[in-house]
Order: sequence, then structure tokens, then C-alpha cells
Amino acid sequence: MGKISISVRKIAEFLYGTASITNERVLITRAQEGTEIHQYWQSLYEASDQKEVTLSTTFLDDEIELTIQGRIDGIIIRDEVKYIEEIKSTYDDIDKLNESTYPSHLAQVKLYAYIYLINNNLRSINTRLTYVSVKDRNNFIKFDKHFSRSVIQKYFEKTAIKYIEWLKLIKHHEENRQKSIKGITFPFLEYRLNQREMMAYIYKNTLRKGVLYLEAPTGIGKTVAALFSSLKAICQPREKIFYLTAKNDGKKVVLDTVKLLEEKGLVAKTCEITAKDSMCLLKQRDCSPEVCKYANGYYKRVYKAISDLLKNETIMTKDIFIKYGKKYTVCPFELSLDISNYSDIIICDYNYVFDPTVKLIRYFEMNYYQPIVLCDEAHNLVSRSRSMYSAELIANDFMKVRKTAKYLKPNPTYEINHVLDIFAEASLELIDVDFIKKEEVNPYLIRILRQLIRKLDQIFADENIKFDKQTIREFYFNINKFLKINEYFDDDFIYLIENINNDIHLSIKCLNASKNIKRTIDEHIEAINFFSATLRPMHYYKTLLTDNYGDDIAFSSPFEQDNLLLLGVDDISTRYKDRDDSIDKIIQVTRELVSAKKGNYILFFPSYVYMNLVKERLTDEIENVSFIIQRREMFFSERKNMIDLFNEESEYSKVFLFVMGGIFGESIDLIGEKLSGVLIIGVGLPALSPFNNILRSHFDIEFRNGFDYAYTYPGLNKVIQAIGRVIRTESDRGVAILFDDRFTTRKYLGLYPDNWNHLKICNKIKNLQILLHDFWRKDNKGEEDN
Repeated sequence: MGKISISVRKIAEFLYGTASITNERVLITRAQEGTEIHQYWQSLYEASDQKEVTLSTTFLDDEIELTIQGRIDGIIIRDEVKYIEEIKSTYDDIDKLNESTYPSHLAQVKLYAYIYLINNNLRSINTRLTYVSVKDRNNFIKFDKHFSRSVIQKYFEKTAIKYIEWLKLIKHHEENRQKSIKGITFPFLEYRLNQREMMAYIYKNTLRKGVLYLEAPTGIGKTVAALFSSLKAICQPREKIFYLTAKNDGKKVVLDTVKLLEEKGLVAKTCEITAKDSMCLLKQRDCSPEVCKYANGYYKRVYKAISDLLKNETIMTKDIFIKYGKKYTVCPFELSLDISNYSDIIICDYNYVFDPTVKLIRYFEMNYYQPIVLCDEAHNLVSRSRSMYSAELIANDFMKVRKTAKYLKPNPTYEINHVLDIFAEASLELIDVDFIKKEEVNPYLIRILRQLIRKLDQIFADENIKFDKQTIREFYFNINKFLKINEYFDDDFIYLIENINNDIHLSIKCLNASKNIKRTIDEHIEAINFFSATLRPMHYYKTLLTDNYGDDIAFSSPFEQDNLLLLGVDDISTRYKDRDDSIDKIIQVTRELVSAKKGNYILFFPSYVYMNLVKERLTDEIENVSFIIQRREMFFSERKNMIDLFNEESEYSKVFLFVMGGIFGESIDLIGEKLSGVLIIGVGLPALSPFNNILRSHFDIEFRNGFDYAYTYPGLNKVIQAIGRVIRTESDRGVAILFDDRFTTRKYLGLYPDNWNHLKICNKIKNLQILLHDFWRKDNKGEEDN
């Protein structure tokens, strides 16, 4: 028999809820206000009254033992009649409320009443549901009811049975899931090179609840290996797999893999969580219940939506949630979060696990569930984690909100003006410099921001106040994040004052988030596996993600080394001061690259400035070639159209000019003839900037290796990722040219993947021509032999 415990409030809200969606900060504000109202109301109790009375009872079923427990607000005696009192604070018009306005509130007091009755062996009982206005504590209304033992018992049993039916549905699914996991076999007849070893490492790490880093080059089949081995390690009802990926393409691969495993017998519920804005059913997102019908009364309809979804769907994607959101008039995003409670595999972005202002509290601040985390493309998490723990305020944002502040209640103009005074003082400090680094955040700024956020909380919490919340929502969340990040401030953070485009920015910048990432892992994650095709050097990622904690393993590439012609041109510098002198050779190398074989090629540049410096000369001097050039700002449809060009037949070679580390630098699969080669121009170092130089100084103190941590290692990752576009399958063949004198220095040679040891230096254009033609001649000969 399964033993389940639940609070009175949770079972009442789940089965009888009518509330609307409100944001987390509003919930916190209302909880604080509710506590104050409760304390005030209970302070009026008489000496014979009782408050905060804890009680529980157990309901037995043939499969489940359900314990329902909670704490009664008050047991009071008035005119010799005893009442079980439930106190609720409200912004509603008191005169418009009745006992049925919020069924979950009535359910709470009835469930408390039954438990008290049965524990004290009473024949009947009285209840009192009291609503107190937040705006005026002397304005209240009471609803009294009398229940016989038989009536209140029937109500309780009906509620308990309904909830147990739901629990059985979940319990039976988990039993079927475990049976399917035991019986499922690997979905392919053969394992790829190192695939089975990768699965063994992940399986063992999950069982021992560890931290593991795996460098798994393209071609191993890491997605199916990670999912299959993690599923095999699940042995507890509350264990869930979180598959983290930053790219939509990455999510699709995971979803396709789950479908494949389902075809082989897996029984599982899979939930894809995507950004709230992308799932919103309004033209412009506004989660206020008075504006959004999908938020208004959400909890009244969500139980039916969840039941329908779980009975009829196994893989629940963004499109599925939108479909059911429309069907039941519920918010698709919130529905995806609620469905995740009953899902076995949750696919989402890193921030839902690690970002302190976005992470899913139900999983990563509470310890009811046991998350098993698979972190794909883990090399991205270093910079992403720093961003998660950084926050920024901009003077112009405060000026914009000040224009409308006088129409808000309470009026936040006083606090906004004081913050703007701080910005004005900062601008005076920046007269002769563009930025100033400080070791602590201005304490007066924090004090004023706290006052401001309290007013904004009150503004957002009062649904009767009519204003365009959309205009200050971003402002509100930016302040909230700034205050939240300030709580983490220590030696791994700096306070930065900057003048950017004549606008003052006040920032808390995280330099190293590893302690915070590790804290989340230690406190809330059962086991975690970081993996990527590129984790070079391994100590860099371990240091900046988990404070150098965890095991690691690097696998070799499963592809034939000779399928990649890896060349180095090291008689040229692409450093900023030498870029004009490098253009002639870039043109010569590009001409030989496209002349050797008609195909698609990518030139990867370290920056847009460098790319734009070269592009006109390329287009003018190389004929019979189509040049396609990446722009700084591109819509999703434009990016997709550019990728589609790799599939199109053409009379001429196509040369794509991309920026390393950008949207086309990784996670795009260009299989077979879609890509013939890449030219890597420069070592990919991040741009020299105040923040990167601060990083360098910080890491000099921390690790005595500041330049490499701030510049070399992030740049190397972009280079390896870019070359990884060339060989995607066992049959792929292609060329990669490293164009910079630093690529053949001892430092870089010691950092390359093992299967790059066939790198050939080729500085003379004639020799380059011969090597390229010989390489493709072998390819043509192989086709003729076949």
C-alpha cells in the first residue's frame, strides 16, 4: 500500500480551485499581507479561543493510505457555539462576496471541520469562513454553516476518493513506467564507438548520485545514450529526468529520441517547457487576470485539462499545450509547469534549473522531487551561468516610468527620483572614464529599491487598480532581479557603473557562478551529467561550473580521422592591428578552397567588423561564387532561410560568411554535401572589453591564469564548435583550415582534441592547392570504386 500525505489547502485548491494566475512576486506579497491579516484577526480572539491548531486524519483505500493534515486558523466560541474558523484576506469588494465565491476556501474549512469532528468524536460541527479586506481591516464578512456528522463525513469521503482516484492514475502510470524501463532494450542493433561506455558512466554516476563531465564528440549518439542510461537508473517514484538544452534544435532531437524509445516499449510522460512569451495566446502578453481570460479562473479549469492531457498524450510539446490551452481556456505555459509534476522527462532550458529568478521552485528550491539532470551542450553554461547571476539597471528606464508613476497607487515617484539621483551622481563619476568597478553595491541604492519594490508589489497585487501593467512589468522584474542577485553578492561579483551610448548603467556582474551552481546541485539535484562535444580544457569547465568538483571522462571521435583534411596557415596574424594585412591571404585561401571542389563553405570570423572588412574584397575578387553574409540582427525566419540555402542546388559554390560563436557557429547539422569545408579566421578570442578585462584580472588572482580563462578557452571552444560543423556522420568528408599563427603554438596544440593530431601546416598557396585537390580526388575515386 502506498502512503501519501497532503495538506488540506493543497487538496482543496487542486480539486476545488477557482483562483487566477498571479506572478510569484504578487503571491509573496499576498502571502505576507495574508499573514498580517491573520495575526491581526487572531489578536482579537478571546482567551478561551484557540489559534493555529494542528490536526490530521487518515483515509484508507485498497491501494493507498492517504493522510490529510493541516492547521486550523482558529477554534472560537461565540454565544456558546463553537466554530472552526478559516480566515482569508482579500482585495475583493466585501459586499460582493458569498460563501461560494471561492469554492476552495469553503472546501478548506469543511475539511478542517471534518478532521476536528472525527478527532473529537462530535455529532455535528459549525464552520465560519471569514473574509477581511486588505485595504481596511475593519471591513469584513463572515459566513457561518452548521453540518451534521453524516453530511460532513460524506463530503470528506467524496473529496478523499476523488483525490485517491487521481493518485491511482499517477501510481499506475509509474508502475507501468518501471515495468517498461526494465523491459526496454537499446533501440539500435549496434552501439556506436564509445556509446556503450558513455551509457555506463552516466548510469553509474546517476546511481551514486554524482557529478560527471563527459566530452562526447559528434557521432557517438549522446542524446539516446544519455536518455536511455538515465531511464535505466530510475528506481524511485519521484525521480524525474531533466534534459537541459539551450537550442530549439536540441529539444527536437530529444523529443525524436523519446518517440523512438516509445516505439521500443517505453511508457513515459514527457513535457517540453518553453519560454512563456512563445506560448502566450494573447497578441501582447499580460498575465493580469482582468486582461487574460487564460489566467482568469485558471485553477477552476486546469484539473480537467491536466486529466485530459495525461489520459491522451505522452509527449507534450509546446504545440500540444497551446492546443489544450485553447480547449480549456487555460494558460499553456502554466499548464506545462503543472503537467511537469506528473511527467517523467522534462525538456527545458538551463535557466529553469539554475537561474535564481526563473528556476522552477517546485523542483529546485523544495526537496519533494529528485531531479536527475542531463545538461547537453554544457560548454554554453559557463557564460550562461554568469548571466543568470548578473543584473542591470538603466537610467532611461527609470525616466520612462517616472512619467506615468503619478497615476499609480501607491505613487512610486519619491523612490524613483531618489534612484535617479544615484544615477546622476554616477554620471559625474564617469566624466573622464566609461566605467568604474566597485567592490560593493551602493547600500543606499539597495535601500531605496526595496522601498520601491514594496510599492510596486502593492500596485501589482491589487487587481482593482486599472493601469497598463505591461509598461512597467519589465521595469518591475529588473528591479526584483537586481535585489535578488544582490543577496548573492560576494568576492565573485563586482558592482559596475558604466556609460553606454550616453545612458548610465548600474550592474551587478557575476564573474564566477560555480559556487551557486554547485549549491543548487548539492541541495536539490539527485545526480547531474554535463556533456558536450567540446569540453576543452576540462579543468576550465569543472572549475567554472562546479568549483572543480566532479568526475570527468573524454571519449574519442567515432569518425575516421582521414575524413577531415585539417590544415593550418600559420604565417599570418589576424590580430586587430594586423587585420588589413591578412585580407590578401584570406582571399587566396578562399579561392583555392572553392576551386578544389564545388560545394558549400563557411568562413568563420571573430567579429562582424572583421567580416565586413573582408567581404567587399571577397565579392569583388572571387568570381562564380555566391556569397551569403550573416547580419547582426536576424529574425528566426531569416536564419531558417539562410540554413535552407545549404540544401539548394547551385551552379556555383556558395560561401557563407558567419561570426564564430554566433547563431550559426554550433548546433546546426550540415550532413554530406551540405558542407564541404570551413575556414577559421582567428582564434575566436572574445572582444577586448572592460568586463572581459575584469574577468581576466579576477581569474589572475583566483587561478593565476586570467588571460586563458577570460579569452583563450572561450575562444577555443568557438573554434572547435565551428570545425565540428564539417563532419557530422561516418560518411562525411570535408576540409577545415585554421588561419592564424597562434594555432600552431605549443599552448594551442596542447588543447586540441586527440583526433586533430594530423594537422598539416600549409602556408604556400601552391601546396594548399595540391593538398585540397588530392583530398577531393580520393573522394571522387572512392565514389567511382563504389
